[in-house]
Amino acid sequence: MKIVTCKSKVKGWQARLHEVYKDYEEFEMYCDTYGIAKRLGYASPEIAWEENPVIQGSVQPSDLRVVSWM
Repeated sequence: MKIVTCKSKVKGWQARLHEVYKDYEEFEMYCDTYGIAKRLGYASPEIAWEENPVIQGSVQPSDLRVVSWM
């Protein structure tokens, strides 16, 4: 994962969705618990997983965002 400075000015990370979660099941669990897919702007975890965007985040929940879609 790449180290970046997030919007909150906190050091964070940047990577493709598939690099952050070990598999779809883990990602879906986090989506169920924390609403990750919706917070990233996706209608469902399946769509987010399929698109595999570059995302960014830190210890600040508000830093979670899509950096680019490929």
